[in-house]
Amino acid sequence: MSSKVLYFRGTPLTTLWNPKIQHKLLQFRRLSSKTTNCCSLQPPNVSHLAKTAHISLTPTEVEEFGPKIQQVIGWFGQLQGVDLQSIEPSIRADTENNLRDNTPETFDQRDAIIASVPSYEEPYIKVPKVLNVD
Repeated sequence: MSSKVLYFRGTPLTTLWNPKIQHKLLQFRRLSSKTTNCCSLQPPNVSHLAKTAHISLTPTEVEEFGPKIQQVIGWFGQLQGVDLQSIEPSIRADTENNLRDNTPETFDQRDAIIASVPSYEEPYIKVPKVLNVD
């Protein structure tokens, strides 16, 4: 696991799990469900986006996706307005290297497994054919 920290607008993403931040995000969600067109960006050209993404859309789909894409852009505009400077970063426990020791162990029950196998040819265990490839 890497020790790098992801940042959102200069704030570590671990800060977003702080209860104070969660409260603000809940308030933001309530606000965003009421207002969707808060950003200053122009409406997207869905036909151009579809062509760039190499997908084909019917004119009905173009009309349907335009407002939805604008709504998502509006949500990002609202995210930019959230004040994170007054929130103190939360502290998380270090979770690196929480793995068990990888020590080799000898397997003592080899003879018991070989005795229970229906078909065995030294050193292979024969199993029924799985794939129908000839």
